[in-house]
Amino acid sequence: MLSQEDLSEYIEKEMPELLGRKDNKQQNAYQTVRHMLKYTKSQVIKHNLNAARKCMDLAEQLYHKGNHAIRNAIENVYVYSFSHAFFHDEEQVKEVKDIMPDFLYKLYRKQLVNSHL
Repeated sequence: MLSQEDLSEYIEKEMPELLGRKDNKQQNAYQTVRHMLKYTKSQVIKHNLNAARKCMDLAEQLYHKGNHAIRNAIENVYVYSFSHAFFHDEEQVKEVKDIMPDFLYKLYRKQLVNSHL
């Protein structure tokens, strides 16, 4: 199980362009996942959908391999922000849905259903 302490190292190995600067590497899971969301959003805006898909795939990997704190960060920062980051522009909706892993989309749908109870 991947811990917060190992998160930056794991991301550095899987997707070094994501963290970039050294000050992005020693953060807690929530800060790191927030940075992942910003990166993903910027790639969608640039229509660099391969990079955005790669980041979403990494988020899914982290969810499955991560400890409780990492899973919470993925759900409560990354997936929770999809509506604000991607689903307000009709053109982006289709692009993002096409590249989003099924599992992340299921988490997103679950959040939508549970938020309206």
